[in-house]
Amino acid sequence: MKLNKINIIIAFVLCFISVFFALNNKDITLLLFSLYVVIPFIFKVKPIITLLYMLFGFIALFLGCQLHLYKITSWFDNFSHFIWGMLSGLLAIFILIKLKMFNSKNIIFNCLFIFIFSLASSGIWEIIEFAIDNLFNQDMQRSATGVYDTMKDIIVTLFGNIIFILCFFFEYKNKKLLIRYIIDNI
Repeated sequence: MKLNKINIIIAFVLCFISVFFALNNKDITLLLFSLYVVIPFIFKVKPIITLLYMLFGFIALFLGCQLHLYKITSWFDNFSHFIWGMLSGLLAIFILIKLKMFNSKNIIFNCLFIFIFSLASSGIWEIIEFAIDNLFNQDMQRSATGVYDTMKDIIVTLFGNIIFILCFFFEYKNKKLLIRYIIDNI
């Protein structure tokens, strides 16, 4: 319960900062970050997952977009998409458990769902980037290399997700490591 209170404080501070920057810089991505921060509380996501997703959102949306690390640092975009590939695996497991579809005896089904969910979420994010670029005259997809950037992002997410699935598969068989601990405490 202590972690949940900390998450609420962090979420409030991040929302305040992002709204402040969004209004001053007229940047729609920061308003999206505020929505992103609130979603785990609406769906009552476990505190550890909420903390991981707020951290990812801060890295990807605030540091990447607002502080322009995507433009300044060549590897930052790959880093954030790779991390999403791993975190989307945890989110997929959370969804399976919430829907009571997580099957500890059918590891193949779980891995397949994690794989498909990660690719789908990556594709949806690329559609959102495309829509924001066109509706709000932004350049999230770096228009000069749009198709290349989109495909690279999806492929890097795929690599992160494959590593997560391999870890999940071997850890779940051993029943002793980090992913198993997180799953058991969802």
